Amino acid sequence: MSARHYRFGGFELDASSRTLRDAHGPVALPLKSFDCLVYLIEQRERAVGRDELISAVWGRADVSDALLGQTLARARRAIGDTGDEQRFIRTVARFGYHWVAPVVVVEQVAPPAPEPAIADTARALPALPGEMRTPSTARRRRVVPVGVAVAFALATAALLVWWRMPPAMPEVASAGAALVLPVDVPDDGGDARWIRFGAMDYLASRLRERSGRPVLPSEQVIAYLARDGEAAVDPARRRALALAAGASLVLAARMHREAHGWTVELDVEDSERNVRHAATAPTPLQAIDRALADWLGDPAIAETPARPTALELQQRIDAAFLEGDLREAAAIAEAAPADLQRLPEIAVRVAEVDERSGRMEQAQRDFERLASAPDVSPLVHARSLYGLCAVAFRRNEPERAQAHCRAALAALDGRHEPLLLGRAYMMRGVIEDQLGRYEDALSSFARARIEWQAAGNLPGEASLDVNEGLAHAHHGRFAEAVASFQRGAAVFERFGVIDHLASTLAAKSDAQRMMLDSDDALASSTKAWRLAPRMDDPRAVLAIAYTHAQALLANARLDELGRLVERYDDGTPVAPPEFALMRLARDLARGVVAPLSVGDVDRLVDRVLAPPDPSSDARLSRTVDLLVAAALAQGRRDVAAHALQRLHDAGETPLDADRPFVAAFASARLAAADGDAAAADAGYARAFDLALAASRADEWVPAGAARVAALVRGGRLDAARGVGGRLAAYADRDLDAAEALLALYDAGGETAAAARLRERIEVLRGQRLAAEHAP
Repeated sequence: MSARHYRFGGFELDASSRTLRDAHGPVALPLKSFDCLVYLIEQRERAVGRDELISAVWGRADVSDALLGQTLARARRAIGDTGDEQRFIRTVARFGYHWVAPVVVVEQVAPPAPEPAIADTARALPALPGEMRTPSTARRRRVVPVGVAVAFALATAALLVWWRMPPAMPEVASAGAALVLPVDVPDDGGDARWIRFGAMDYLASRLRERSGRPVLPSEQVIAYLARDGEAAVDPARRRALALAAGASLVLAARMHREAHGWTVELDVEDSERNVRHAATAPTPLQAIDRALADWLGDPAIAETPARPTALELQQRIDAAFLEGDLREAAAIAEAAPADLQRLPEIAVRVAEVDERSGRMEQAQRDFERLASAPDVSPLVHARSLYGLCAVAFRRNEPERAQAHCRAALAALDGRHEPLLLGRAYMMRGVIEDQLGRYEDALSSFARARIEWQAAGNLPGEASLDVNEGLAHAHHGRFAEAVASFQRGAAVFERFGVIDHLASTLAAKSDAQRMMLDSDDALASSTKAWRLAPRMDDPRAVLAIAYTHAQALLANARLDELGRLVERYDDGTPVAPPEFALMRLARDLARGVVAPLSVGDVDRLVDRVLAPPDPSSDARLSRTVDLLVAAALAQGRRDVAAHALQRLHDAGETPLDADRPFVAAFASARLAAADGDAAAADAGYARAFDLALAASRADEWVPAGAARVAALVRGGRLDAARGVGGRLAAYADRDLDAAEALLALYDAGGETAAAARLRERIEVLRGQRLAAEHAP
């Protein structure tokens, strides 16, 4: 490969250092996908044949069309291309591929500064159905900022595997899980795209229906193959993949078109043998049915469906979902004949496309119509009710979402649908947690785990670990939360599920920060932030950026924080308000806050209460806490009092449960500024008790430190020692605790202890301004 440096379409590719970058930094890409890009760019004057590309990249000829197609699909996705648009890589029917975008060649360019690679541990995946959509981040407590975003994504991914037309048979208890691979089909520029994943998903669903055997969800298999694409064609790696996924059986199908139809060869592999079943039929799905009927010895499977065109349309839409291409899914549905579009099985898919694409009003109308229609199947009915739940949840209407979720579960009562039931139970748990019903949430998660264990859904179980972690965090059980997040993250990292891994690491970082484990919080958020360039949802990326910003602030990494703030806050009213808060927090730490007025307070509070994006993580409690501290630092008691009044006027809400703590803490600071020591001490004590009851070390330690400092200034050293004893365990890692104890030691003449603390304080201060203990 040449050592040249190429620029195209907002990207830079350095073949010598094997790096691809965009405006935001490094872009993770599997090595074979990267090599395909390089070879096509360097041969851009002509089309490259399939065999030539395989020989150049793999160094051998026995690479399937399926693997080549998956490798190029990941390359296209990394640079924002699609098989439809083909702005960079054009498919040449029955030949190969041609690079068609303009390229600038830059000679002798120094490589960019190295950054830790992420492609080897967590590679980019095809977007899963409903993956990492950004719903409301409203929650019962202001903890784990990405919490509800990841919870909702985990609760709604893999929705496609719900829909199965025939009734499910009882589960075969002795049967191990099966893993169905994407169908190997020649890329002829026509049907290959939908057959690869659509026929795969159809085979998985039919096997699940007719045998009762647990079958891994198609989304899960695609995620596994994104990490090791060659497992689809290498028998040894295929068996290793099956073992890692908990599957005892692997189904691999190859399909090609003939003069009078389609022929499929279905290989059924276990640890001891490989048996092939071949069949030919007029359509791809009928061929799948006939091969499956031959294997299972069930001729009824091969009976011609009543609406073969409708069945194929469903699988075409589902295949687009599996590739994460919602526009393609919508286009397929819209191009279908009107009579097919009116079928409930198609209409519910169209509604889901609308919901996931943000067309909430249209989605709600269609879901309501289907949910109330008397002639739809129980599964369409349940799917529509769940769709209404998703719409309500994204609109910050948890009570309404819960009612729809309960209705969906009632519609499934007595039905053997473990994947659907697991999804609905987990969503119910997410909603119950948001509404503050901790024990109910854990119970719902437990029900979901039972269903998913029956279905062999390992990523589903990992998502349950994450959601249980969120519930623990919302109730102050942060050590348990961190352990749960770690279990979930280990599964996501193992199989390269980047979006879920990044959001789980961010949630873990928030929990660690709230325990004042600042170093660990920064390590977790840094890893999440390095994965963010490979995430498709900008709102999820924003939530991770906010988590990283708070970890940087907690570690006094103010220069890095400033660069992150500049990236997201341009000072306009439409900028994310959470980064306006981070700007204020950084300036306050440096002691350089611009003069504040009552109007400044109102503008910032109004932005937080009515953010440009309803999914904003900015909270009024955090806003007022910062404004009061900044105003008092400037001697503007009137501005601080106005900020506190805005908090009182807003009242309490379970969606921002830190308001009582901030109200007590701010009142104490104002009383101290007024010289009212008794009122200040009472306020600090109330704030301390509230935070201690919630197990929020990141709140009770600052409140306790402020109270100790005030007591020392008032000469009440015995009372200060009583509170200071609670802070001693945090003095080696928290600046507020260390400075409060230093004031106590100085006042008490404990020079040796004070000297030791001064050395530690210099480390903890980082880039903060050295300051006295002002209230």
